[in-house]
Amino acid sequence: MALSIDGDLTIRHATLRREQLLAWLAEASPGDALDMARVAACDSSGLQLLLALRRSRAERGHGLALRNVAPALSEVLKRCGLDSTLPSA
Repeated sequence: MALSIDGDLTIRHATLRREQLLAWLAEASPGDALDMARVAACDSSGLQLLLALRRSRAERGHGLALRNVAPALSEVLKRCGLDSTLPSA
C-alpha cells in the first residue's frame, strides 16, 4: 500500500500530514512506501515528520521507502544532507 502525499509538507500542514502518516503507519506493511511525486514544498516541519516516521518504521523493523520524489523535496533533502537518510526507492 502506497500513500500519496499531495501538496505541502510544511508547518502550515503539519497536523494534517501527521494524521495521514500515523494512519498509514498503523496499516502499512514492510514493503509499503510513500509516493512523493506531488509534494510541492517541504520545510523543517515536514522533514521532522519524515524522520519521525522513519524512526517509527525502524522500531518495527521496517525501512521507509520514498518513491517518485518530487524535485522540491529532493532539493530540500540534498541541502539538509538527508538524501542518504531518506533515500528514494
